[in-house]
Amino acid sequence: MMCFKKKPPINPIPDYTDNTVVEIVCGNYPGTANDLAGPPNDLIDYKNKVSSSFPKYIFRQFKDSESTTDRLETEIRNVVARMKKGDLLFFVMDNCFSESNTRGFHPSNVLQSRVYHNPKFLKHKKIINRVISDTRGLLYVSMSACLDHETAADAIFNKRANGAYTYCLIKTLQKGITYREWDRRAGDMLKRLGFEQTCTIEGPDELIDRKIFEGTVYNIYVSSHGSHVYDESGDEPDKQDEGPYLYNGFLPDDKIAAILNNIPR
Repeated sequence: MMCFKKKPPINPIPDYTDNTVVEIVCGNYPGTANDLAGPPNDLIDYKNKVSSSFPKYIFRQFKDSESTTDRLETEIRNVVARMKKGDLLFFVMDNCFSESNTRGFHPSNVLQSRVYHNPKFLKHKKIINRVISDTRGLLYVSMSACLDHETAADAIFNKRANGAYTYCLIKTLQKGITYREWDRRAGDMLKRLGFEQTCTIEGPDELIDRKIFEGTVYNIYVSSHGSHVYDESGDEPDKQDEGPYLYNGFLPDDKIAAILNNIPR
């Protein structure tokens, strides 16, 4: 008699808990001059800070070659499929042009901006005048490092690299504050440190005014480059689609938004 071990499924569905943080972090961009020093430290620091205040959270971490567009789409899709009415999906996006990724002077310690210059995209000046976003239909909260026409900085703090936005989030996180208050504190700190990027928060008031990480919350955290391409769907006032640029390329906001349409109402 012969005995064979049962092979595990190639892509098993992860066993999410009701409080899961998914970190998608890319600092290594092979074959380019766009490598970032901050994201690997961001991955460590964000986990340490959140888990020290909220130990019930389980972290799923993907770094560099694991940090692909397929991985980010899959993680968002799996979280949305698990969500029940009343659960919160919370995004943190630390990359250039990060406002709405889900739908001059710099301080002397700046290493580089987190923009990936897509060689297939003919560069032209971003249109600054934007239509005011209507967030009434959103069923999630998204906190972003900068406006959709701004870049996000990688910088040195105490001889160590971090994303400027992630650094400020970590320093201002305090149990018991709301997402709105966290956004305000992080933005104030960015300005005090001399960074000209403008962090943003999007979502309905009733979700933004919840206390951070309380209840059933799924957190998708991204630290990477950001990029943009011409808008083909015609839904962008500035005629460009923005999104994170990961290990294997660009993920436009349209693809993320399509998944988020399935959040239970």
